[in-house]
Amino acid sequence: MKAINRRQAILAGLGLAVAGAIPQASAAPASVPVIWDGKKMWESFEKEATGIHTKGPAGRPKAYVAFDTQCRDCWHAHKVLEAFTDRIEIIYCPISFMNIHSEPQATTILISKDPEAALAEHFKHYTDVDFPGIRYPAVETLPVDVRDKVWTNTKLHRRAGCRAVPYGVFKNSKGEYVPFDERLTAEELEKLFELK
Repeated sequence: MKAINRRQAILAGLGLAVAGAIPQASAAPASVPVIWDGKKMWESFEKEATGIHTKGPAGRPKAYVAFDTQCRDCWHAHKVLEAFTDRIEIIYCPISFMNIHSEPQATTILISKDPEAALAEHFKHYTDVDFPGIRYPAVETLPVDVRDKVWTNTKLHRRAGCRAVPYGVFKNSKGEYVPFDERLTAEELEKLFELK
């Protein structure tokens, strides 16, 4: 066993005392890629993205979320975000990120008469054993212009420096572009959305 001198012991003790005095966070914040540009994400999604708007009172603050239909974390985030749709307009922008089912599922949801209901139905079946989410028709029957919209969302996600899904941005009352992902708790999102 390696012996330590008195000075090393004192420094180690001080380190533990300081570490104990610092309050620990209850959950990890959104993981922010170094190249993420919140302003670019917000502005490009607002201008060019095709999304699924949650119904609710007019004039609510908005939050944009890039998600993939085949992503388990997106399924989890959707469940948490549902609690805020009466106070925040969540705009889910589907991208093709995970696998070959992502784009046709996203297109199927976007072309439905009620995309928000179709999205809820999709996530309701996400844990089905045989296939996660809603079934889609033959890919060649899906409208190319809507399929292209999913790819536009995908490009916007990448160009803003996002590296994962789900990934969201909220513009707060100070004009700051705040990121969020599936790791934030309902309580943390409530603060982030300035509802508390």
